[in-house]
Amino acid sequence: MQINSMVAEGDQVAIYFTFEGTHTGIPFHGASATGKNVKFSLMMLLRIADGKIIEKRSVDKHDILRQLNS
Repeated sequence: MQINSMVAEGDQVAIYFTFEGTHTGIPFHGASATGKNVKFSLMMLLRIADGKIIEKRSVDKHDILRQLNS
């Protein structure tokens, strides 16, 4: 994954990634390996306390599944 930008304020860190890969190997949320290429962006919001991630919000898996099943 490539980190496109990262912003921190208080106890929160927002990260914008771009992921690109080929669906091989293990199933992804019930979709068997397709060999298809996928590319998607991902925004993740983390909350940090005592140097540890204590909360994480991230990807909408429906976008990935739509690409794998088309």
